[in-house]
Amino acid sequence: MKDLLEVLCDKYLINLGLITDLYPFEREILYPVCTTVFCAADTEFELDKFTDSLALIKANPQMLSSFRSTMRPLIASWLSVSDDPRGEMEKYLSCYELLKKYFKNSEHLALLSPLLVRIVSEDKTEEYIQRGRNLYDRMKKEHRILTTKEDIAFAVMLAFSDKSDDELVEDMEQSYRILKKSADNNSIQTVSHVLAMASGTPEEKCAKFSELYSNMLKKGRKYGKHYELAMLAALTIADFSSSDILSDITDVEAFLLKHKAFSDLSEFGKSEPVCHTFMLLTTAYADDTSVGDESKRRALLAARQAALYSVMVYSMMTVPPVVPRG
Repeated sequence: MKDLLEVLCDKYLINLGLITDLYPFEREILYPVCTTVFCAADTEFELDKFTDSLALIKANPQMLSSFRSTMRPLIASWLSVSDDPRGEMEKYLSCYELLKKYFKNSEHLALLSPLLVRIVSEDKTEEYIQRGRNLYDRMKKEHRILTTKEDIAFAVMLAFSDKSDDELVEDMEQSYRILKKSADNNSIQTVSHVLAMASGTPEEKCAKFSELYSNMLKKGRKYGKHYELAMLAALTIADFSSSDILSDITDVEAFLLKHKAFSDLSEFGKSEPVCHTFMLLTTAYADDTSVGDESKRRALLAARQAALYSVMVYSMMTVPPVVPRG
C-alpha cells in the first residue's frame, strides 16, 4: 500500500498542477474532487478533452439545466476520461430519468446519476434505485426531520449491500445511537449510513470509527465534522486497523505538505489538506484488491461514492466561490 500511495500522490500533484495552471476552478473544493478523477483513471488532465467535455454539457439543454455550474467541472472530468464522452453523457441522462421516476426531481438526483453510473451496469440500475427508494422511505420513517433529499444518494448506495432492508435499517439506527453525541445529528446520520454499508456489528464499526477520529485529534490537528466524517467512515470499511489507516493519513498529508507546490497550487490545500488526503486514500483503498473480498470492495466503492457525494453537496451549499484577485 505504501508504494501504491506514493505513486498515487505523485500523480495527484501532477494533475493538480495541470488543472490549476490550465483551467482554474471557481470553487477551491473542486480541486481535490476533480484531481482524483484523473488519478483513479490513471491518466493526466488534458485541456482539450476537458473543454470539449464542458462544451458537450453546454450544448445539451437537458445537461445544462440539470447540472448546476458548480457540478460541471466534475461531470466534465468524468466525461474527459471516457473513451466515449457523448455515450457516457447519455448514460448519465438515462440514469437521471430513472431516478426521477422514483424520487422528486432535484439537483441531488443530477449529482447522483453519474456517481451511480460509474458503479453499476445499465441493466441493473433501476433495480438498485427501486430498492434505494424503499430504504429511503424506511429512513424517513425513522428520522422524518433529519432525513432530507440529501439522503437519497445514501439510500441508493445502501442498496448495493448484501444485507436485508431490515438489517440495514437496524444497523443505521444502532450506529446513530452510539455516535449521536460525537457531532451534529445530520453528520452522525450520514456516518451511520456509510458504516451500514460495511460488515461487522455496529459496536465494532463505531468503535473503529471513534478510535480513528480520536487518534487524529490527538495529533493536534483540528478536523471538520461535516463531509470529513463521511469520508473517514468510508476509510474504516477497509480491512486495515485504525492505526494503519491513521499511518496512511499521516504519510499522505506529510507527502503533500512537504511539496511547496501543493500549497501554492490550492488555497484549499492550505486550509483543508485532509480533504485532499481523504480523496487520495478512498481512491487507493477502493482500487486495492487486497482490501478484502468482493463484497467488502463493493461496500467500500459504494461508501466512496457516498462520501464524494457528501463533499459535493457541501460544496454546493456552503463553500463560497473563489474571488478573483485584483
